[in-house]
Amino acid sequence: MKLIVTLLLTVASYTFVAAQTTPSEISQLLTNWHNGLVKGDLEGVNAMYASDAVFFPTFINSANTPEARKAFLTTLIAKKPVATVNNDQRIRIFGDVATSSGTWMFDVNAADGSREKKPVRYLFVYEKRGGKWLIIEQHVSAFPEKK
Repeated sequence: MKLIVTLLLTVASYTFVAAQTTPSEISQLLTNWHNGLVKGDLEGVNAMYASDAVFFPTFINSANTPEARKAFLTTLIAKKPVATVNNDQRIRIFGDVATSSGTWMFDVNAADGSREKKPVRYLFVYEKRGGKWLIIEQHVSAFPEKK
């Protein structure tokens, strides 16, 4: 009996360790989001959000419905964004919830057609739902101070 219990505990602990999410997996979620923007994959990027996600982007008050989020992402994709993540990304994992925060330099088309670089800070909150990581909260804002 002791052998059976030991085997069950060993299998259970292996399953738990194997199922844990790594920081690199969470980092890849941000990369996938960015790559979707660069490719102009509106549907793919929008699918990364939970239907009840809260999104506070730069330049508008919020985009908390799927329709508002899609409208904002359409505008952003039209600006042909390219972001360079700085070396300050912080990832924290709490079981089925994870956060990714830091800063990046966003390079986008300006209204006059030139390219414009904007320093931006971000916070993404992900939740694993149905085995898939989804964005449930996002805040992105340009730095208020001029450099």
